[in-house]
Amino acid sequence: MTVFNGYLLGLGFVIFIGPVFFYLLKCTLDAGFLSGVAVALGIVFADFLCILICSFGAIPFFKNQQNQFLLGIFSGLILLFLGLKFIFKPKLLQLSNLKIKVSKTNYISYFAHGFLINFINPFVFVVWIGIIGIAETKYSNSYNFFFFLGSVLVGVFSEEFLKVILANRIKAFLNPLHLIKIYRFFGIILLIFSTWIFVYSFMHHQ
Repeated sequence: MTVFNGYLLGLGFVIFIGPVFFYLLKCTLDAGFLSGVAVALGIVFADFLCILICSFGAIPFFKNQQNQFLLGIFSGLILLFLGLKFIFKPKLLQLSNLKIKVSKTNYISYFAHGFLINFINPFVFVVWIGIIGIAETKYSNSYNFFFFLGSVLVGVFSEEFLKVILANRIKAFLNPLHLIKIYRFFGIILLIFSTWIFVYSFMHHQ
């Protein structure tokens, strides 16, 4: 039951449509299924590190307003850069008639981007601090505590994997012009997230 509850909670992450969601879809549409999986693995690895960091006494660090401000500014800058890149340089691998071979270096890059966009988002830490609080309250037994958090991660990966499958399926119905418009739309969304993070960080900074 512990694992089932954690897995359902992880699947519930589908309601959190943040910047990493749009980056995941963009990479899957652009470079294919395995690239999307690489991003998803980066996202889950970032969540795993969040759990480790918060579980071993770093919660006060992320509750500190000055630290939240610095993380927010850094996160906003990353999203600003990606948003502008998507808008003004929407790179499309599909524009070439040649078969594109994505190298291991590309997969590492997609993994790193998925990890970075998720990990530097201060709101991700806020969510995991809340989940860890639930786990500590419901499961005093150390084994159940880790089983619960582990199953949440599996649930998160499952819903990210489903997004990759969906994006990969609809890609066949889109031509390059459609993709350019979609990427520019994603870029605008990332700029909105960037602006929101900047505003939030400055409004809550003392």
